[in-house]
Amino acid sequence: MQGRLRSRELTFEEKLRALHWPFVLLVPMLAMIGYAVLYSAAGGAHEPWAWRHAVRFSVGFLVMLVIALVDIRFWFRWAYVIFAATLVLLVAVDVAGSFSKGAQRWLNLGFFQLQPSELAKVTLVMALARFLHAARLEDIARPVYLLMPLAMIGVPAALVLLQPDLGTAVMLVTVGGAMLFLGGVRWWKFLLAGGLVAASLPVLWANLRDYQRQRVLTFLDPERD
Repeated sequence: MQGRLRSRELTFEEKLRALHWPFVLLVPMLAMIGYAVLYSAAGGAHEPWAWRHAVRFSVGFLVMLVIALVDIRFWFRWAYVIFAATLVLLVAVDVAGSFSKGAQRWLNLGFFQLQPSELAKVTLVMALARFLHAARLEDIARPVYLLMPLAMIGVPAALVLLQPDLGTAVMLVTVGGAMLFLGGVRWWKFLLAGGLVAASLPVLWANLRDYQRQRVLTFLDPERD
């Protein structure tokens, strides 16, 4: 896994040709289906949902293309910094975030609401990818070496859980754990971690909010919803 990114930087035309265009074009196709559903739900009107969906998708799609065309070495070089900035935003949410429906998950920037937990899903992958890129298999075999990636997973998950957003916290832990497994962490360590989590379930359950318990019960038994 250890190595350097040494390939030459592609030209703009080469980057365009290198994009996986069937996948790229699939995204607006799915967005069009979503637009049609929202248009129908509003009784054949573009407002209030379909038009907003189209504007937000257009901005997001443009951002996606710009990010895809940036040299991957830029993201590799700045992965830790971007991840650290995301943690700062998560702390800011817990300190001064806006409340909505009993949750504190957004930063009010005036012109739009920023939800840092969504950024965490991406920046955690970037940071872990850089960490694992430099790791050797003998390093990953040492439990002490795993303290850093575990902290990289646990800190944002804990900050998101405080908002509270159980679903996103579980997703961060799941994605981080999958990356560690693909990075070479032995399966028995996951079994050990799973045993510790199972032992702590009564405490976790006692501290869940009512709606979080309901979501878990509905997931286990969809017929009760």
